[in-house]
Amino acid sequence: MKIFSPDLIKLNYFALDKKSCLSEMVEFLYEKGVILSPENFLNEILERENLMSTGIGRKVAIPHARSMAVKELKIGVYLLDNELDFNSIDNELVKVIFMIAVPEMMKNEYMKVLSSISNFFRNEENGMRLLACSSPEEVYEILKGISDEI
Repeated sequence: MKIFSPDLIKLNYFALDKKSCLSEMVEFLYEKGVILSPENFLNEILERENLMSTGIGRKVAIPHARSMAVKELKIGVYLLDNELDFNSIDNELVKVIFMIAVPEMMKNEYMKVLSSISNFFRNEENGMRLLACSSPEEVYEILKGISDEI
């Protein structure tokens, strides 16, 4: 399953705050044809975020939602220029954000994707390799390993 692609990866994004960054990422996925309704998907992302922060630690956040507004399972990836407060479980600021857009009926794949990304970042070196990338293609080459697991 091809859940990552270079055209869904943005480097050197400067985020003003968590909400505007999430909004920008939803708009980005909409422009790329991944979602049908940015308003609905953003509401679902924010609802999920209000339940519990998706800052998983090690400078990574994984905002996500299963939604009728999603056409296909895809992940938008932002590597930030700055660090963002995401209320992460380790209280560290976030530099890497994976926004997972999942069609409503793909519950099993959804759980596998979340688990695979979390496992990938258990190895601290993986995060450092990502942050050292200078192009979306480089990021994609590293992340392809995650898609292979799903």
